[in-house]
Amino acid sequence: MTTVAFTEADLGRQQANQRGIVLMIGAMACFVVNDSAAKLATTLMPVSEVIAIRGVFATLFVLALILAHGLQRHFRLIWQWRVAARGGMESVVAFASILGLSHVPLGIATAIGQIAPILLLAFSALLLKEKVDARRWAAVFVCFAGVILVARPSTEGLNLYVLATLACAVLAALRDLVTHRIGSSVPTLLVTLGTTTIVSLAGFAGSAISAWRPLAPADLSLLMVGSLSLVGGHALVIAAYRGTDVSAVSPFRYSALALSVLAGLVVFGDLPDAWTGAGMILIVLSGLYAAGREMRRRRAIEAALDKGA
Repeated sequence: MTTVAFTEADLGRQQANQRGIVLMIGAMACFVVNDSAAKLATTLMPVSEVIAIRGVFATLFVLALILAHGLQRHFRLIWQWRVAARGGMESVVAFASILGLSHVPLGIATAIGQIAPILLLAFSALLLKEKVDARRWAAVFVCFAGVILVARPSTEGLNLYVLATLACAVLAALRDLVTHRIGSSVPTLLVTLGTTTIVSLAGFAGSAISAWRPLAPADLSLLMVGSLSLVGGHALVIAAYRGTDVSAVSPFRYSALALSVLAGLVVFGDLPDAWTGAGMILIVLSGLYAAGREMRRRRAIEAALDKGA
C-alpha cells in the first residue's frame, strides 16, 4: 500500500486554490452583470462610447479605492510592461465582447466564450509547466462538451459577431496568462487601474470612427452599474490567480454560463431550449465534480498532517 506524504505547503496550496475558486465565481457574477448592462447600452449608443464612458466610471471607482487604501505611493508600479500588456489585451477583449453581445444572445455569447479556460489550461501546461492530471482534463473537456451543446456552432452561425466572441475568448485566455505572471508586488487595485484606464482611452480613440450621441441620466446610470461590476470582476479575477494554480481555478469560469443564461431569461426574455439545458447540466456536473475533488484533496492533506503531528 502506497502512502502519500503531504506537507503544510500542500495544505496551503489547496486552501489558496479553494479561495481562488470562490473569487472566480464571484468575478463571473460581476462580469455577467456588466455584460447585461453593456448589451442594453449598445441598443442606445455606439460600442466605443459604451467602452469609453464605462471606463471613465470604472477608473474613478478604482482610483477612489486606491486613495482609500493609501496605495497611491505605488503608482510607479503600473508602468510594468505586464500591466500595460494586460490593459492592451483587455481593450481588444472589450471591443470584441461588446460587438458580439450587440447581436448575439447573452447566454450563447457567454457559452462561446467558455473555450477560454480550456485554452488557458493548455497554455498553463505548455508555458508554465503546471501539472494537469487526467481527471482535471476530463472535467474541463466535459464542460467543453456542454459548451458545444449550448452554442451549437454551424456554418451559418460563423458570422462577424460570433467570430468576435471567439476572438474574445482566445485573447481572454492570453490576458489571464499575463495576469498570472504579474508579480505579487503590484497591488491588485493598481493592476485594475491600469486596465480600466487603458480600456477607457481605447474607447475614446474609437470615437474617431463612430458618431457618439448625448447621454441621458438613465444611460449614465446603466453605464455606472456596468463599470462597478466590471471593476469588481477584474479585481476578483486578479485576486483569484494570485498564489493559485491556473489549471485549478480557471475551470470555474464556467459558472458564468449558468449565470448568463439566468440573466438572459430575466433581463432579455431569452428562454434556453432543450439542447442548451443539456449543455448546462454537463457544465454544472463537471464543475461540481472539480470542486468536490479539490475538497477531497484538502481533507486528505489535513488528515495526513494531523496523523503526522
